[in-house]
Amino acid sequence: MDIAVGLVAGLIAGIISGMLGVGGGTISIPAMVLLLGVGQHTAQGVALAAMMFTALVAASIHYRQGNVKLSAVLLIAPSAVAFSYLGAWAAGQVAAVWLTRTFAIFLLLIGCRMLLFNRGGQSVSTN
Repeated sequence: MDIAVGLVAGLIAGIISGMLGVGGGTISIPAMVLLLGVGQHTAQGVALAAMMFTALVAASIHYRQGNVKLSAVLLIAPSAVAFSYLGAWAAGQVAAVWLTRTFAIFLLLIGCRMLLFNRGGQSVSTN
């Protein structure tokens, strides 16, 4: 059963992250914690390790479709890489229950903002 749940969670996380640009962790972390009984810290570590590969594949496809602005990548990537160390360290300092609650609140706030505030509905051709 655990293998089936893991495969389905990976399938959904991969499709959603590739389509919507969200991290697969939005699907895989809750799936691991709620359905597989994995601890929050471990689930986050596993999701981050898996996302390295998912992000490389999805980013290369988006790059070929012309959806990647390298100037923006060069602005964002250095600080994201540097501060990911700080974030990973901080996560290790927080009790799992608070890490879980913070993650859930973050997902809820971002979801509400996206649902309530439309940014123009721009379409992109994938031809």
